Amino acid sequence: MVKRVHIFDWHKENAKKVEVFAGWEMPIWYSSIKEEHLAVRNGVAIFDVSHMGEFIFRGKDALEFLQYVTTNDISRPPAISGTYTLVLNERGAVKDETLVFNMGDDTYMMVCDSDAFEKLDAWFNAIKRGIEKFGQLDLEIENKTYDMAMFSIQGPRARDLAKDLFGIDINELWWFQAKEVELDGIKMLLSRSGYTGENGFEVYFEDANPYHPDESKRGEPEKALHVWKTILEAGEKYGIKPAGLGARDTLRLEAGYTLYGNETKEMQLLSTDIDEVTPLQANLDFAIFWDKEFIGKDALLKQKERGLSRKMVHFKMVDRGIPREGYRVLVNGEPIGEVTSGTSSPLLGIGIGIAFVKEEYAKPGVELEIEIRGKPKKAVTVAPPFYDPKKYGAFREE
Repeated sequence: MVKRVHIFDWHKENAKKVEVFAGWEMPIWYSSIKEEHLAVRNGVAIFDVSHMGEFIFRGKDALEFLQYVTTNDISRPPAISGTYTLVLNERGAVKDETLVFNMGDDTYMMVCDSDAFEKLDAWFNAIKRGIEKFGQLDLEIENKTYDMAMFSIQGPRARDLAKDLFGIDINELWWFQAKEVELDGIKMLLSRSGYTGENGFEVYFEDANPYHPDESKRGEPEKALHVWKTILEAGEKYGIKPAGLGARDTLRLEAGYTLYGNETKEMQLLSTDIDEVTPLQANLDFAIFWDKEFIGKDALLKQKERGLSRKMVHFKMVDRGIPREGYRVLVNGEPIGEVTSGTSSPLLGIGIGIAFVKEEYAKPGVELEIEIRGKPKKAVTVAPPFYDPKKYGAFREE
């Protein structure tokens, strides 16, 4: 069954392209990918990302459970703030990249990818049942994916919009810090976060979803539609645009961010000898807290011992050409890896991408070729982000 977000009908009426992504029927663009992309880099745009998954963990054992099923140290951030962390399988491969908010009072909210929440739901509950064979846990796990609306407001003018709407200067929050706010009586969580590389914030709140799989929970999304329209109206003076998943993907790639299903996943990645992707291969070891036990830790330690056969690297095209997922990466005509994400950068006007290659080539400044339509095109590896962080990005010079 195709899934739909709360205000799908608004998107259907206003977007120029709507199609299924990760099982969700979503807006891809409203005006154009390039226009929406540049609105985020230079001004502000709003994304409906209510297809993202949300879980609530409650109880005295919630923290200990999350420490075990994720890689980072969930105990460090105070309420209310989040931690970027990973969920691994027992082989050390990435089941998903997540954000866990400490909500206080032994309550945590996990935000996960839209195509991972169902398998994570089964995974967490299976682990809980396994632990409870040895004693009852004080833990409730609630899947709130269909109940939560989530909007992402991104771009340098997002700061002005947050001040106008909520009286908050988001630049005074650390990254992933959150606040409980209200908009016209609607209570929500505001987090300084995003997936574009730009400054911005995201809001979470509960509302009825007319497309909820549980018919008894269906209803009109009055809160979501009101919040969406109010943000668009307040942002008119800043040139705000609604943006779709097309710009969301080009923006995250310019920032050098991984995408679950491309750079991180549990299934076959390359057509050679790697079946799964671990944090060590995807340069995500910054999200690992080694001084605790977690699922997949032993497998990662063994991988560190024997070394990596493939590792993630960013590259930009020297020759003209647009790299795409699945294209071969060559050095002196010999295949060394494969592209996992690629596009033409709307900001830079050149082809950029992410690939997994033999470890010795996974460093900046390496000349290589991308096989585009059967022809090798020159490229060079770089350190992300692809743009100048002094001119663009969340921490640009003002």
